[in-house]
Amino acid sequence: MPERPPRPPDLTIDSTAGTARALRRRSTANLLRMGHCAPTVMQTLLDASDTDAPRLVKLTAGLPGGIGNTGGECGGITAPLILLGLRHGLQSDEGGLPVIVAKGHDLLRRFGAIQRTTACREIRGNARVPLRCIGVVREAPVLCAQSLCSDCAGSVSAEQGLAYGRLYADWEAKDFHCARAVLRHLDRAIGVDEQVFSAASAFMGGTVFTGMTCSALTAGVMALGLAVGEIENSRPRVLRMIATMAVGGDAFADKINAFNRTMNLGHRLSLWFAAEFGGTQCRDITRCDFARLDDVSRHVDGGGSAPCIALAERVAQRVQDMVASAAAA
Repeated sequence: MPERPPRPPDLTIDSTAGTARALRRRSTANLLRMGHCAPTVMQTLLDASDTDAPRLVKLTAGLPGGIGNTGGECGGITAPLILLGLRHGLQSDEGGLPVIVAKGHDLLRRFGAIQRTTACREIRGNARVPLRCIGVVREAPVLCAQSLCSDCAGSVSAEQGLAYGRLYADWEAKDFHCARAVLRHLDRAIGVDEQVFSAASAFMGGTVFTGMTCSALTAGVMALGLAVGEIENSRPRVLRMIATMAVGGDAFADKINAFNRTMNLGHRLSLWFAAEFGGTQCRDITRCDFARLDDVSRHVDGGGSAPCIALAERVAQRVQDMVASAAAA
């Protein structure tokens, strides 16, 4: 089993105006040498908290393009959610829900208020060179800092809290968490430490119970990055990627950018996942609105968590097979 690295120091970032300006500058500089959203945002947040953790950047390697280039949740959301997870893990609030749920909803609200969407496909649009993504990447660390420093009271309504609480209690009784279940199955194959388990905390119920991309799929993409991901660190290579985009070439070919290979592996995982389970969205797979107590009650009473437990195991096996194939290539 790979050696487990030590837990990094506490991740601390303030939300002052001066820090916001510094985060935007740092994010721009990192984007110019890295070229992709989620790894850039993750690196910026680590820089701001004086944390050297390339393993965490690799964890985001497959997330660009909306989780494995599927157009789902923007990397400007997923990377900050990882940071929030690292800070809070599954620590419970006074109502028994993990703090990350309120923090995650606060982040989604802040992001949506500016971008009017959380989906990569809608931010990118049909632009050959996705210039709008530059602004997203610059602002994402600032929004993360704001959520990190806020108490986030009221970001989850009373009804949502009851519904999420009912579902989470069922999972706790079954020792289940969408993303962590996948990572637990992969522990012996790729070495998953407590830091990584904490990083995945927000990815449950399709991203803090919102029903978006299945969190088992998200964890699978993250695991691919952890196992085979590489880090881009070259302005000339990033400029070549942009130029390739501008002329309509294959800017996402594996050799163009070090993150591309993992992103493409994540996309292949998503294609398999959609074929196996009929889609990639949690709400479509479970047919449940986790924000509604009546829906959740039907889901729990009908044994709805059992298929998710089996799904997580199948995703982990698929990832393990992909990692073995990638290592042999």
